[in-house]
Amino acid sequence: MRCPRCGSESVRRSSRVGGYERLISAFYRYPFRCQRCAHRFRALHWGHRYPHPSGERRDYERVVVRLRARLTAGTESAEAETTDVSITGCAVRTSAQFPPGTEVRVTLHLGPGRTVEIAEAVVRAAREGRVSLQFVHIGVDEQRRLAEYVNAVALPIDVGRPARRARLPLEVVLAGIAGLLVIFLILSMMTRVGTPAR
Repeated sequence: MRCPRCGSESVRRSSRVGGYERLISAFYRYPFRCQRCAHRFRALHWGHRYPHPSGERRDYERVVVRLRARLTAGTESAEAETTDVSITGCAVRTSAQFPPGTEVRVTLHLGPGRTVEIAEAVVRAAREGRVSLQFVHIGVDEQRRLAEYVNAVALPIDVGRPARRARLPLEVVLAGIAGLLVIFLILSMMTRVGTPAR
């Protein structure tokens, strides 16, 4: 499956939002999220059922990458190293103790002279020196830099594959068919009304 916006095959099934998406998933139409351009779209995946996960379903794939990081909570700071990263969160290994719910500032070192500052992140889980973080507030430029890094380093590059033209959404196609049927019925009724009785 390809992203209709950028043509990338780096697409991940997204969580359903609201009753409408739950309803259309009964007809194999599911939401997806492009990992390259962050576009969220719905697509028909006929005959494929997605199990309901017992835990968290992330919209973004976390990719394994080792980066130096610094976590700051209040006046205390700790060195860390990422084990995986996405544009919405990461996991790090650190000797410091950060209980779940702790708000921290995160600095990720992408390379020489290249850093990304996450103004606010929340510790979602902490166990045996491993801390999982969800990014809560990150500046637009910082998020763009992080997304470019993840896309360039961690995601597969779709080389030599031109982006396919975007398909019409199923809802538009069904609405068009319904409209044609209504027009056909109206024309049929007008023809019968205008025909003289024998």
